[in-house]
Amino acid sequence: MTDLHHSGTTEALESAFGDRWGIWVSDTGRWWASRRQALTATQTSAGCKPFIHAATAEELAAHLRDQARLDPAPGHEPAQPAAAPAGAYVD
Repeated sequence: MTDLHHSGTTEALESAFGDRWGIWVSDTGRWWASRRQALTATQTSAGCKPFIHAATAEELAAHLRDQARLDPAPGHEPAQPAAAPAGAYVD
């Protein structure tokens, strides 16, 4: 699939998680997310990660929801729904 096909899914996921993550699909087809702000010591102690990767958009969304639950910073809950949009390309 083309990058254009993935771009709608990546934009939807970024929006669902408050644009706190930059999301892309690698050349190998893996889905990646990178925090747009550095983690604090409190976030790191809580188990927050700076990078997340997954095989599918749905798996990445699940990992990002887990990260949102770990994040002690207020306002870091994902918008609903946080699953990949219907019709999104999945490997």
